[in-house]
Amino acid sequence: MLAVAFGAMLSGCDDQVMEWKEGDSSITINDIPLQLSEKIANYDYIKNYAAKYHPNLNIACGVGADYYVGNSAYKQVVDDNFTGITLGNAMKHQSMVSATGKLDFTTVDAVLAALPSDMKLYGHNFIWHTQQQQSYLKSLIAPEMVVVTDSDSGIANVLGGDSSDFEGGTKGGWGSWGNSSETGVTSPGRNSEYCMYLMNPSDANFWSAQCAYTFDEYLDPETTYKIRFYVKSESGMGQVQFQYQNGSTYGSQGAYTTFDAGKDWTLCEVEFTPAYEDVNRIIINFGQVADTYYVDDIEFGTPQANDIINVLAGDATDFEGGSKGAWGSWGNSSETGVTSPGRNSDYCMYLMNPSDANFWSAQCAYTFDDYLDPETTYKIRFWAKCETAGGQVQFQYQNGSTYGSQGAYTTFDLGTDWIECEVEFQPAYDDVNRIIINFGQVANTYYVDDIEFGPKVGEAANAPRRATTITYKLKTPEEKREALLGAMEDWIKQMAEHVGDRVDAWDVINEPINDGGGWRGIDGKFGGSWTEDDVTYYDSEPVETEEDGLTLNWGNSTGNGHFYWGYYIGKDYGVKAFEYARKYAPNAKLFVNDYNLETSPTKLATLIEFVNYIDQNGAHVDGIGTQMHVSSSITKEQVDAMFKTMAATGKLVRITELDVQVGTSSPTAAQLQTQAECYEMILNSYFENVPEAQQSAITIWGLSDAADEHTYWLSGDCPNIFDANYGRKHAYKGVCDGLAGYDISSDFTGSDWSSAQ
Repeated sequence: MLAVAFGAMLSGCDDQVMEWKEGDSSITINDIPLQLSEKIANYDYIKNYAAKYHPNLNIACGVGADYYVGNSAYKQVVDDNFTGITLGNAMKHQSMVSATGKLDFTTVDAVLAALPSDMKLYGHNFIWHTQQQQSYLKSLIAPEMVVVTDSDSGIANVLGGDSSDFEGGTKGGWGSWGNSSETGVTSPGRNSEYCMYLMNPSDANFWSAQCAYTFDEYLDPETTYKIRFYVKSESGMGQVQFQYQNGSTYGSQGAYTTFDAGKDWTLCEVEFTPAYEDVNRIIINFGQVADTYYVDDIEFGTPQANDIINVLAGDATDFEGGSKGAWGSWGNSSETGVTSPGRNSDYCMYLMNPSDANFWSAQCAYTFDDYLDPETTYKIRFWAKCETAGGQVQFQYQNGSTYGSQGAYTTFDLGTDWIECEVEFQPAYDDVNRIIINFGQVANTYYVDDIEFGPKVGEAANAPRRATTITYKLKTPEEKREALLGAMEDWIKQMAEHVGDRVDAWDVINEPINDGGGWRGIDGKFGGSWTEDDVTYYDSEPVETEEDGLTLNWGNSTGNGHFYWGYYIGKDYGVKAFEYARKYAPNAKLFVNDYNLETSPTKLATLIEFVNYIDQNGAHVDGIGTQMHVSSSITKEQVDAMFKTMAATGKLVRITELDVQVGTSSPTAAQLQTQAECYEMILNSYFENVPEAQQSAITIWGLSDAADEHTYWLSGDCPNIFDANYGRKHAYKGVCDGLAGYDISSDFTGSDWSSAQ
């Protein structure tokens, strides 16, 4: 058996016998071609090719600040391969500036501390139409709210115009639905021309027919609110019910209160504190009893002391918009502004007096357009405290032009806890138009909040018939322009001076040209859009009236605050931005930057017109940036034409945000090769068509294809030169070959395979 098995084994191996011959000694390991992955592994770091072939070129990477500071593997790949970085969002206006206008440098400072000293940081960016701190900028141009409250009000009414009294002939912001009901405005009102009517055709449940007002923001669950309105019914046997809720989920309900509605006007009042954090709707339910109801004089807001008819409003009274309103200050090298927290709110006003002097050496004043009535008793109430115990402030009035007609001097001793300060007076002169808080006596920092001033209840001459009237005093176009230019200069100054020469180039204005033609914000051109509740809205012309105030009609959400500087400043907004940038960053190169320039010659031409306008009107643009978010189908002819046109301006030329999309998160080898060839073609075109003296920088936008780096940008694609694990892609080779101007791997030999292991 063993012999049989051995024989079978030998016969089964006959076809595996190898016939040995003498080898060819002329073939060596160097002649064995490398696989693509082995070639890519043998490439040097990108920045080393840049140093060899383009020593004056900055080859940079667009990075996320949090990744760069907090992810050591990510940072290592960036530092190994690039000579500079651009921060994706961390240096933009909305990221840096708070709703009060203060700058927070925490993130930027952390990046600067982590960035090697030989790496550059591109300033991205000063002025854009998106990611702007809209709340702060709007507060600078918004009209002053003027609130006049009757003696029996007791409510700081946030409803205004037709939403409160219907005297304009509409329901204002009130909407209604349910039970085939009908609502509108009719005559007469309670003590006026109009009121709102609610017609319920059949008995049902209270909530079967509803009339509601929905707010943009949630009510504060720690604040007590009050609603007051008058109601009557056609039959005299009706009933209505008040409630609150969330206007989207229809949950978070409460404060149910029922009122009988007779034939005569009945006062209805409800006071409540929301039991939920997402309440943004108040409702009058009228579906229970079939009837026609009449509603008038609706007031809703926070209860307030009713002994002052407060003529101050908005930031002039509570500073919650992040500004001092119309309060102005001067004297003794003092400093005033808005800070956090307030007394029972986010903000209050601070008054910093650096040295002991006289009370009037440092003053904070509010000046009225009209004189106070010498036959009326006025009252001021405010809350104050100071940084260190022992402070003093003083109230007085005067004439704001002659500085005479003074009186009502009242001094308050302050400690570190809030105290209430009140003064009641009747002007002794007929030309008094200014009230003042003096704070120059004792060196200290003082905090003031919740200022109320106006006629004492029962003392107002010709007191208004309506419980609350809200109007708006509009700012002039010049006032708005000057306010925004001041904010622009302050923003650029603080930012540029803080980072200094660590930033060698600034993206001064980003994306100024509208896709449809024209300059964004100029001549009705905007181009921005935003989405709420799956509905897309498009930025449009702001609307401002004395009745309703200012509505910007520009998107404002987290990370997407739209603001068109040019709309209020005019075409010179670009001139001023470059003027300020040159003043505060004198050693930096200053750029204008936009996208789709490779596919839209018209947009590129318009951008060059924009640059020329700046140059011809007193400022100077150093360079033009092209973002180049492209797909792999972009042609060399398109890219060549763009670079030739840009180079013809004589300006520096910068690729600011290069990535190449392939249209899928699972590309084939052929798609990856096409992507690599596209990267190489773009770099080749740049070096071929832009003279060396005009070559500024090339920035690859984003490090890797990792999904978390593409949550908001090109999700579902893989546009970068490193894969999700920071491994080199075929595109890495394309970038290196583009820098070198030839296929670097043609220099490799078969023996280099070991370097890839």
